[in-house]
Amino acid sequence: MNKILRLTLLLTTFTTLTSSCDKFVFGNVNVDYNENPLLAKPVPRSGADHYVDSLKKIKVTESGLSNPDAEGAFNDWATCLVMFKEGHSHGDGMMHGNFVYQNAPWRQEQFAIIHNTSGPWPRVEIQRNSTVTHLEQGEGKQGPNYIRIIGGRLKRWGLCLYFFDKAGNLINDRILNQSDQYQIFFTVSDVDDKGTPYEVMDCRGTWRAKHDRYGQWMKGGTVDPTPVPSPFFADKTTWKARADVSDKVFKYTYRDTWIHDAMGDGARELFNQRLLPPLTRHDADWAVAPYDQDRVGLKGHFNFDIEADESDDQREWPLEITQRVDPTTGKSGKYTRPTYLLPKFYLSVRVMKCPKGKKALIPRDEYLSRHSTYQFISKFICAEAHLPDEAKEYGKDSEWREVFRFNLPIKVYCSSFDTDPTAVDPNDPYYYFLGQEIGLPSADALEASQNLQTHGVGGGSGLGNWFL
Repeated sequence: MNKILRLTLLLTTFTTLTSSCDKFVFGNVNVDYNENPLLAKPVPRSGADHYVDSLKKIKVTESGLSNPDAEGAFNDWATCLVMFKEGHSHGDGMMHGNFVYQNAPWRQEQFAIIHNTSGPWPRVEIQRNSTVTHLEQGEGKQGPNYIRIIGGRLKRWGLCLYFFDKAGNLINDRILNQSDQYQIFFTVSDVDDKGTPYEVMDCRGTWRAKHDRYGQWMKGGTVDPTPVPSPFFADKTTWKARADVSDKVFKYTYRDTWIHDAMGDGARELFNQRLLPPLTRHDADWAVAPYDQDRVGLKGHFNFDIEADESDDQREWPLEITQRVDPTTGKSGKYTRPTYLLPKFYLSVRVMKCPKGKKALIPRDEYLSRHSTYQFISKFICAEAHLPDEAKEYGKDSEWREVFRFNLPIKVYCSSFDTDPTAVDPNDPYYYFLGQEIGLPSADALEASQNLQTHGVGGGSGLGNWFL
């Protein structure tokens, strides 16, 4: 009996498998598009999970909180979790989150919690346990009250915003469902987190190169890394003036998905990315980024590749570079770079709303629209992240109004622009400023930053599959 039963089971299994295979091979497959596992890629885990779980349990009972969007998607908003995550470019508009080392010399995930208040400004609470480094913790130090950023072309910093209402509900999907009326803009702010005007600072400090009596550079110069007021921003004190030049400090790329709990992957630029109405996710194969993309601002990434002032004279770095020989003199030591900022500033995160049908008013680029290899489906393009009033440049009326905003303290304390890849040296400005920020001598900062993998190994706990 057992043999007959086993034989029956084997025949049944074989018949099922072959019929399934035939259906697949001959195209007789009916896939529910909404249930397609290829399109249901969940958000990979990150350090934000612990915060989200906690914030969902908090019921805000405080009365009198400002509620400027009572009839809209942000009704009764109470808190917002902000996550900055280190990564690198994956080509086009894509970012790949770096492998996360718990004992890394700098923090690769940093957080802030924004609290709604009854006053004109939300309260910004930097999670200082997320900004303190492993080495600083070992010395009993506290993390700074700002987000620490390493700038340069090699870095991307993912920004994810998680909004919660008074009942602890995550309302990101509610916002996405009404994305035709909302966009979040990012600029260098004119005021701090409490609404007070402030000066944008330059963390490169003061350099004093040393010269002999013939004007030749000599070793023995000094660097005072104390931030100084930025000359570039000295005459730019209004929100508009700073917004107009924000793209010289950072570039922001929108990467919003159709639903909150979804992610892109590392190969397809428009995988799960929201498209402008009337487009749906079915149009992703024909859409063109960024022209057909909807821009909301709940997910995206920054590149703090500060624009150098190439018209300025080369600036002499005062410290001796021991691994580099000047080809013109045959002497080691001299190192120059064009002048640019290492800014310490407040990032304005500005939630704005417009009437239905008025979000995307800017016509797409005429040159590209004539290009035979491009197919444009949407009629217009959304405004850039730093220019909510950009439509005015095209003779259109901008109907954006501010719902609320908050300002995040940011410090770009070093940049990969400040190193010579052909002769890595501990006295490079990059390693000098890196060491100054995390409390290490330059040589130790160089050693600590070596051999950090950007991709996880063997599917470990490094969260290397995190994409935007």
